[in-house]
Amino acid sequence: MKPAMLKFCPQCGSRGYQYRDRKYWYCPVCLFTYFHNVATSSSVIVEINGSILMLVRGKEPGKGLLALPGGFVDAGERAEDAAVRECREETGLEAKHLAFVGSWPNEYSYKNVTYKTCDFYFSARITDSLESMKLEAEEVSAWRLVPVSEIATAPIAFESARTAILAYLDSRK
Repeated sequence: MKPAMLKFCPQCGSRGYQYRDRKYWYCPVCLFTYFHNVATSSSVIVEINGSILMLVRGKEPGKGLLALPGGFVDAGERAEDAAVRECREETGLEAKHLAFVGSWPNEYSYKNVTYKTCDFYFSARITDSLESMKLEAEEVSAWRLVPVSEIATAPIAFESARTAILAYLDSRK
């Protein structure tokens, strides 16, 4: 999928800025090249009594659909630290004992721009009770425990999350 069209070169302002090889923008006038690199996200898979802790997204993309606690990795931040931070910010819960599950490519479409992402997933445990959860109102509208038997058909916002959960569940066998 082609990202949102850039009509003018950001360096010289000329028309004809070109998207090439599904990876970069190029100006044939001043030779300016812009690589729209992959963004990184990091999420946690928390299993509780045969169910997966899922959040109901409170904003686009995927508003109203299910997602794992997680979000984008900040510059200079490790993926593991981002997963713990995002879980804390979105739920008020502390993710502990992280174990790498895997990484999968994804697309994140927001305000007419499609970002290519590399999504990191970690399994984690929480020691807090779910009753102590404090949802981040801007990001999350509710939470659910989704039985593992329903993951394959659950309304999950990002396919990479479903793939990661299924890989995690398969690794436990």
